[in-house]
Amino acid sequence: MSKEKKIIYIGDGTGDFCPSLKLKQTDYIMPRKNFPVWDLICQNHKLIKADIHEWYDGQELQHVLLQLINSNIIISNEQDDGDDNGDSTQLVTVDCKLHKIPVSAH
Repeated sequence: MSKEKKIIYIGDGTGDFCPSLKLKQTDYIMPRKNFPVWDLICQNHKLIKADIHEWYDGQELQHVLLQLINSNIIISNEQDDGDDNGDSTQLVTVDCKLHKIPVSAH
């Protein structure tokens, strides 16, 4: 039995709206709140089949993305094991911090 792949699409610009229309009900769209793609999705939400999870800054993006990844890993593991006993392990930490990387101004 092959596993169906899920897509988590993250975007904020108008160019991200058209690809979001191709996503299925099992996929996720993560539009940045109060940016062009968010406005387009709000105006045309009936066209979107994917589950919508908005975010407004890098910290919230990280938190929501890791929650989606973890929940899908846990569901996948339970389906593989045929076991729903609740002792699935969280594989990605949601407590990690964003790190700043210095960049030279050349």
